[in-house]
Amino acid sequence: MNSKLAKWIRWLDVIKEEIQLLVISKHLFWSVQDMINKNPRIQIGSDFYNFLGNWYVAYSVMGVRRQVKVDSQSISFARLLTDISENPELLSRAYYTSLYAGSTAEPWADRDFDRLVGVGEPHIRASTVRDELSSLRDTARSCEELADRRIAHRDKRPMKKLPKFHELDQCIDFLDSLYCRYLLAFHAQAMDTLMPTYQYDWQEIFRVPWIPADEESEI
Repeated sequence: MNSKLAKWIRWLDVIKEEIQLLVISKHLFWSVQDMINKNPRIQIGSDFYNFLGNWYVAYSVMGVRRQVKVDSQSISFARLLTDISENPELLSRAYYTSLYAGSTAEPWADRDFDRLVGVGEPHIRASTVRDELSSLRDTARSCEELADRRIAHRDKRPMKKLPKFHELDQCIDFLDSLYCRYLLAFHAQAMDTLMPTYQYDWQEIFRVPWIPADEESEI
C-alpha cells in the first residue's frame, strides 16, 4: 500500500475517536435537557445547569476547532481533506474495488464506487474534496472563532457572532456525516452515524437520589 494512503487510514482512525466523542457528548447533553424539560420539579435555577451548558460548549467547540485547523504537527479532518485534494489519485477505483476482492459483494464494487465519486471516475474528485473542506470550514467558522477568542484564551478582540447551540450541533452532525462518507471511501464500510448503541442503561443514575436524605450538605 502507498505510504501516504496508509497514513490517511491511520489519521482516519484518530479522527473517528475525536468525532465520536463529540457525537456522544451532544447526545448526552440534549438527553439531559430533555429530562429537565419533562420534569417541572427540576426546572429551577441552578449553577449545575450553567456548568453543564458551559462544559458542553467549551468541550465541543474545542473539539470542532481541532478538526478545522491545518498544522504540520496535528491530525485533523481539514488536514486530511487538504492532503486528499492534492493527491486524489491515491483514493482510486482500483484501491476501492480491491477492498471487495473475494467477497460476495465483489460484483458490485464498481457500482458502489460510481455512487461514491461519480460514474466512470478513476478516483475521487479533487474538486469534490475541496468543496467538502470549504463546507466544513463554513459550518465551523463561528465555533472556531469562539474557541480561538474565548475558550483557548481571552482575546481582546470582540466576537463577530456568538454561535447558537443549534449551530454547534449542526457542525458536529456535519463532521459525523463526513466521517461516514470517508469510512466508506477508505474501508468500503457503510455507517450512518458514529453514535453507538448503548449496551447498558446510562440513565440509571438519574433514577436514584444522588444525596441520601439523612446526609447533610457539605456546602
